[in-house]
Amino acid sequence: MNKLRTVAWGGGGLVVLSAVWATLHYGDPGRFLPTALIGIVAAVLPFGIVSAKSAATSLRRRFADVDAGLSAEKGSIFVSQTAIDDPVDCLEAIRAAVRTDDDYDDVQRESFEEGPGLMVMYTGFHNSFVRITEAGRVVVTGTSEHTHDLADTVAEACALSFDRTRNNPFSGVEPIRGAPRVFLGVFVVVLLLVGAGTIGAAAYPSDAYNPAERTVIVGIDARGDVDPGTDQSATRLSKAAFLVDIVDEEAREVTWVQNDSERVTEHGRQALRVSRDAAALLAATRNDSLTPAQAERATRLERRLLDARTAVAAAMTERVENGSVNETADMRLVVERLRAAPSSS
Repeated sequence: MNKLRTVAWGGGGLVVLSAVWATLHYGDPGRFLPTALIGIVAAVLPFGIVSAKSAATSLRRRFADVDAGLSAEKGSIFVSQTAIDDPVDCLEAIRAAVRTDDDYDDVQRESFEEGPGLMVMYTGFHNSFVRITEAGRVVVTGTSEHTHDLADTVAEACALSFDRTRNNPFSGVEPIRGAPRVFLGVFVVVLLLVGAGTIGAAAYPSDAYNPAERTVIVGIDARGDVDPGTDQSATRLSKAAFLVDIVDEEAREVTWVQNDSERVTEHGRQALRVSRDAAALLAATRNDSLTPAQAERATRLERRLLDARTAVAAAMTERVENGSVNETADMRLVVERLRAAPSSS
């Protein structure tokens, strides 16, 4: 649980900090409020679920009749009437007894806040726990009718007598373990990835970019802010270079045989939108005080951008000429705009 809590707190905190940075960098706090909320939810989710589980269990036990049949067995807590002298020897004796009992699937040593203990598994994902208080009393807990059977096994292995109670002697809440912890961990990671993705979606809402491309562009912006050796011109040139690569990729995607006329035209439109953004970045860069190397790079990118637009137009034309797609008025218009100068399209 500690590892999961670390991932949740660390990842959630990072998402919240990213939302704060994005607000400062891009402006309009409302756009990144969902990102911050997702980060907060991811950070507190494990603790919230554990606390809710503990509260629900406590409430159920408070109104349960400990002597009323099968329902009384579920969630029972068994505490030894006497204390033990050597917790390690006691746990090893319990472990040996459980391993020889066919009613249980497995038993594993576990480390709890109060010290060593055991996790006993049976029938798939179900499990019970054997823990020892600081005063030396053995505590058996679980959420299944098998908990009573385990308490009997522990009593026989260590020559103890147990009282059933609703009051857990441990002040902390029961940890989430086994399959629920795995599922919760996966959900938290997915939540963190969604939170990170919402930054790119809010910063660059154009549908010309996919989530991965938005993430890369945001990463370039972030590097420009945190890296003292990267100035604004270098950041703009890096973004422009990446956008030119996207336009190049559109030329390849146009040639995919599964793309019909509508998809081919859409790829052309996306190339147009991305190339406009790249041209705007390069134009803004020209207004900066560029070093000779930066000026040369800007010139190369302008040529590459023009070549990439031409390649997309040529690929679309080839699809029409080889008869794999039908030419439409929209497609002709997109091809004409791609062949025009970036500033005029």
